[in-house]
Amino acid sequence: MIALTIEEIKAQYPEQWVLVANPELDDPDTLGSIVSKLVRGIVLFSSKDKRELAYAAKDYRKGYDTYTCIFTGEIPKNRKFWL
Repeated sequence: MIALTIEEIKAQYPEQWVLVANPELDDPDTLGSIVSKLVRGIVLFSSKDKRELAYAAKDYRKGYDTYTCIFTGEIPKNRKFWL
């Protein structure tokens, strides 16, 4: 599999949740969104449904040391996240 830049990932998988292996980050020690720091990575799986990606991730991430999940669209400003 070939690594894609974040621009290529956003263009090929618009408004989708994307599982990215071996993510290369620009300055990983700074705080902020992973999408804003992602330079390139290998796309393993994508879906419009976050739950589908979560269930599939365990099978696709095997064999990779690092991976992350990103959303390529805009997250609404009024969205609330519960921890």
